Amino acid sequence: MTKDYYEILGIGRDANSEDIKRTYKKLAFEYHPDRNPDDQDALDKFKDINEAYQILGDDNKRAQYDSFGSISGDGNFGNAGFSSNLNDIFGNLFEEVFSSGFSNGGQKGRDLKYELSISFEDAAFGMEKEIVIPKKELCGTCDGKGAAPGGDSVCGVCKGRGTMDYAKGFFAISQPCGQCRGRGYIIEKYCDECEGDGFIRTEKKVKVNIPAGIGDSSRLRIRGEGEIGMGGAPDGDLFIVIFVEEHAIFKRDNNNIYCEVPIDFITATVGGEIQIPTLGGIESFNIPEETQPGQSFRIKGKGLPDLQSGRLGDLYLIINIDIPKNLNSKQKKVLKDTLKDIKPQQFSNLDSYNKTLENEFKK
Repeated sequence: MTKDYYEILGIGRDANSEDIKRTYKKLAFEYHPDRNPDDQDALDKFKDINEAYQILGDDNKRAQYDSFGSISGDGNFGNAGFSSNLNDIFGNLFEEVFSSGFSNGGQKGRDLKYELSISFEDAAFGMEKEIVIPKKELCGTCDGKGAAPGGDSVCGVCKGRGTMDYAKGFFAISQPCGQCRGRGYIIEKYCDECEGDGFIRTEKKVKVNIPAGIGDSSRLRIRGEGEIGMGGAPDGDLFIVIFVEEHAIFKRDNNNIYCEVPIDFITATVGGEIQIPTLGGIESFNIPEETQPGQSFRIKGKGLPDLQSGRLGDLYLIINIDIPKNLNSKQKKVLKDTLKDIKPQQFSNLDSYNKTLENEFKK
């Protein structure tokens, strides 16, 4: 009788290719012979699942099956067609589904995370920082074997290969030896240093290069500085999470920085030179006359560098005019009279004008 491949996979006839593949993976994992040893029903089910996937997983074969209800005259496909496509069917499947249980290629080392706080200036200019991280290293006494010198022997089951090959009908697979757990040898006496683990806990100094312009919560990756890999697999990576401390003066927005600058009302009115903070130090800046509260001034190239292009952001000065408070009536009158009677044009420079105002105000 013609087999109903949709029923075998438990899917509807409107299932798309992703649904078919996802269902096939699930069923293949469930009924795989290595998970069901000496179970003939599971083996038969496994064969039917693969047969169904060969047809429904191929657009041309699926169209023919949907149209005629079969592939060959008797509703089945030949063994030659199945064998020729075996690698195509299972090529990526077992890499995705069975890698953890059936691969003898080792296991990549565990990634490590380290949180590092740096100052605002260090984020702006970049720096090199040496940190100390706890991690696993190969035991120097046993070179990672876990056995004391002379305390191991060749595994009698796998003969030192560390793997065993199994065949179930048309399918063959290699997996770690259960006797020696893939080592290829049996530990008869454990190493005193690592107690058979093959690794020891240690602390390692690592230099971290902080690029100029790095932002808060950024993550740096140092390859190979994580935990050591198993069975020849690569070591894990070290991820550095950067936290940038807030600055007492500057606020950051991307690569631009903002700074609130207080000035006296006289300077705001008639203008003048003031000292302002920048990331590079104190610099002079000329305030134009009639500057208003909250007015901003842009100084190009005084911000932080872009991580990709290196182009510098800008510095924005936000003006805060400092108005005298708690003046008594006499001081207010003196101030009004002075501002009314004394004009900046009477003086050769701003300093002498401001000094005159100050002297009159103190009388």
